[in-house]
Amino acid sequence: MRQNRLQDPDTLSDKIVKIVVPTVLGALAGKVFKTVWDSQVTNRHRSAGAGSAAEDAQQQGFIASVIFAAASAAFGSVVSSLGTRGSNALITRRQNRRSGR
Repeated sequence: MRQNRLQDPDTLSDKIVKIVVPTVLGALAGKVFKTVWDSQVTNRHRSAGAGSAAEDAQQQGFIASVIFAAASAAFGSVVSSLGTRGSNALITRRQNRRSGR
């Protein structure tokens, strides 16, 4: 185990960056997606003449909730995946600089 640890090129900060960056990007993307979704749904219902927030929630319905969940998960997954690739590339560049390559 000691040998594996000594041969591992990732430092503690490298490992933290590899975990935190995709997680934060995925969470932010989810919040942005929800904000955009809510503003679009609210605008549609206001233009249709809906009155209260309770009516808006009822009109959105089950199908819209399922569509939102699927689209939000897909969007968050894509952003997290891109964040993982970006953080891995960043760490690889840092490791190459440290080793003098």
